[in-house]
Amino acid sequence: MHPHIPTEARLASRVILIDEQDRVLFFRGTEPLTGKTFWLMPGGGLDTGESFEDAARRELYEETGITAPLSTCVWFRRHRHTWNGQDADQFERFFVARTRSTQAISGTNPDSYMSELRWWSLSELIDSTDDFAPRRIAHLLPAILRADFPELPIDCGV
Repeated sequence: MHPHIPTEARLASRVILIDEQDRVLFFRGTEPLTGKTFWLMPGGGLDTGESFEDAARRELYEETGITAPLSTCVWFRRHRHTWNGQDADQFERFFVARTRSTQAISGTNPDSYMSELRWWSLSELIDSTDDFAPRRIAHLLPAILRADFPELPIDCGV
């Protein structure tokens, strides 16, 4: 296991999916116990023996029906939180993908807590008062939209 990956954390991958208008796809999630809503990018946990990259590809297809080439890992984060009354500890890696498909989002296996999907422009993200994961998305996204990827993945925070 990579020395920076906490052994006790659930491992997950996320995809920063960008369309031709430089909008990013987010799903609205709802915490089951509190009802708090937030926006997160496609992704989810690694299956046994699965790499972060393979999990990102699989989750992207399951949740959107889209297959697309992935960048190298650009961001990572460790997120400790409470989910449905239980303490959770998750370590995520983020990959970038571009798509021309925006009309036919047809995931076969969306998670039950995800209720809506939306393409967000950078200006909409900046102006929004909604909660996003990661919280600094509006600050981090401009470099990604320019394809100015970090040489090594950066910690994007919670």
